[in-house]
This record gives sequence, C-alpha cells and structure tokens, in this order.
Amino acid sequence: MFQNRQVYVRTADKPPPPFHDGRMQFKDRYRVETARLCGKDYAETGTYFVTVCTKGMECWFGEVRNERMVLNAVGMIVVEEICGISIHRNDCFVDAWIVMPNHLHMLVHILPFPETNLIETHRRCVSTDVDVLIPLPRRRLGTLGSIIASWKSMCTKRIWNAGYRDFQWQSRFYDSILRTDRAVENARSYIAMNPVRWHRDRNNHDVAP
Repeated sequence: MFQNRQVYVRTADKPPPPFHDGRMQFKDRYRVETARLCGKDYAETGTYFVTVCTKGMECWFGEVRNERMVLNAVGMIVVEEICGISIHRNDCFVDAWIVMPNHLHMLVHILPFPETNLIETHRRCVSTDVDVLIPLPRRRLGTLGSIIASWKSMCTKRIWNAGYRDFQWQSRFYDSILRTDRAVENARSYIAMNPVRWHRDRNNHDVAP
C-alpha cells in the first residue's frame, strides 16, 4: 500500500523528535510546519505521524497513573475533536492517536482526491451585456497544515468556552511522513506504548535531565 509512494520530506533544524527511547527509527526527519519546500503540495496523499504540544509543555490534558493516561475535562475535549476529524472531514482520517499530559500524537491519512481543475461558467456583465468566461477552481482537499490548524482552532474554542482561558497550543507542530507499512505499524505501536514510557519521556517534567 505504501511501498511505491513518492514522498518529499521537509526538515527542521532542531526538531524535538518523539522517538527518543531508541525503539523506533524513522529515516524521515521531522519538519516544522512553517518551513515550506518550493513546489511541494502538502495536500498530497500520504500518511503522517503528527505531534502537537501545549505551549510551554504545560500539562493541560490529565496525568499518567499506573502506566495509563487519565484524561481531565480539557483532555476529553481534545479527544472528541480528534475523533471529529474522521467524522466531519472527507479528505483525511485519523486511525491511531494518544493524548498525553502535555502533548499528543496521531496518525493522519490524507486521502486521494481529484486534482484541481478549472471549470468555466458564464456571467453576464450588466453594463456591457457581454458574456465572459470566469475560471473557477474546484475545491481542493486541505493540506496537512490546514487540517491541523483547523483542528487546533476548534479545540481552543471549546476549551476557552469551558472556562480554561489560559490554554494555548505551541504554535508549530511536528510531523514525519511514513513511507512504508512497517513505518505505519511502528508508529501505531509507539502511540500505544506512550503512557507506559511516560516515566522516561523527555516531555515529562518530573523526569530528571
């Protein structure tokens, strides 16, 4: 399914890789959302491992107890919005995710969609009574950046409305393009094991440096 896909990797200078325990080795480097490659269409079909963090790595979403993630009210909102991606969008879906105390991981699949074409329609100009052709682009599926930005915005709106007005996301997100079925399975395994590894996670403020 994934073996023959052509992908382009956009890299960041110093991204914080989540796979710090050595059990997962992705050849792709992390790329920061604002660093664009010329000519790359980020609405391209593909599977992306996405990491989103809270501002300052503050623990907003709950806590890990006995190697299990216990969500609070804010964490539940985030989970509901993750599930909503697959329900409310037809250009992508999420098939695996984990919400941790101060960050989250999810696998985002961007689905195939007809290429952008131009269609033509006639509009009559009132002043000259002349028909003109107006090029109208078909709606394109969202890029990964627009998908995540929309999702973050919806989460923030609901969290603020719930009374948590101090909540903020880190402005950027991190992602890796998964090229093979094995990479996808490794990512799913990593996501599932995140709570178990929390005691040695660099994002855990209680872990000694």
